[in-house]
Amino acid sequence: MDLTCAEQIEVMIHAEKDFRILKDPRVLATMYNQERRFTPQCNYFLEVQTEIQPFMRQVVTTWMHEVCEEQMCEDQVFPLAVNCMDRFLCLCPIKRQQLQLLGAVCLLIASKLRSTNSFPIEILCAYTDYSVSHANMVAWELLVLSKLKWNVASITGFDYIDQIIEMFPWGSESNLLHRHARTLVSISYTDSKLIRTPPSLIAAACLTSAIRGLRLRSTNQAVNDICRIAAVSPASLDTYVRIVDEAVERSVPRSPPSSPEPKIQGYESPQHGPNTPTEVENIYF
Repeated sequence: MDLTCAEQIEVMIHAEKDFRILKDPRVLATMYNQERRFTPQCNYFLEVQTEIQPFMRQVVTTWMHEVCEEQMCEDQVFPLAVNCMDRFLCLCPIKRQQLQLLGAVCLLIASKLRSTNSFPIEILCAYTDYSVSHANMVAWELLVLSKLKWNVASITGFDYIDQIIEMFPWGSESNLLHRHARTLVSISYTDSKLIRTPPSLIAAACLTSAIRGLRLRSTNQAVNDICRIAAVSPASLDTYVRIVDEAVERSVPRSPPSSPEPKIQGYESPQHGPNTPTEVENIYF
């Protein structure tokens, strides 16, 4: 008997906001306590991986982001997929030719947890120009889950955005704040400098960058509130905001185009996919 859920939901229906959760400080406290379990614990470029370099991660995470954008999946899928990939790379050395396979598998896993419709394996194989087979995906899915001990419901920077915004009056000053902050969170997960940064601090930096970019009336108060709630000094927060802003600048297309980015052996950017996140063009600083 086949018990597989095969229905496909054409229109994403989001649950209404539950303000009893969003305005309860105990939820944030629990998230802060739990996020340590899901933050990569080492610099795997130096301690675990012998072939993987930061620019390779940049290429593959950008590809993962483009896949999510083109497939119009939920915003939280991409940060979760990157978190799973980073945690796996802290545990298991791989060859550079296997990095895109790992990224595709992590997208598959994340979509099953955070998306209305999970990615079909065939679609992910197509995005790799069929350099990855269906059998590879199935085998590596089990490998990743076993290495992570099935603890894949990670807390990411995305999870903090609504929780923080809804706690303060300045959160309602612009209806663009949620979208811009979420977009910045996605972009920040492509930057290898933030691999070991707690998701609460990533969210704080992205919110601060979005608030300053939108020039909210209560910008100073908002930044003070974020520093207080994230338990970070303004100077430290500014350091992370600069990293986020630099990541945004790298993701914006330039004219004339800059020199081609380095490519990993066995990996080519999908010709049919978008080159940059769609919503980045709507952010003004």
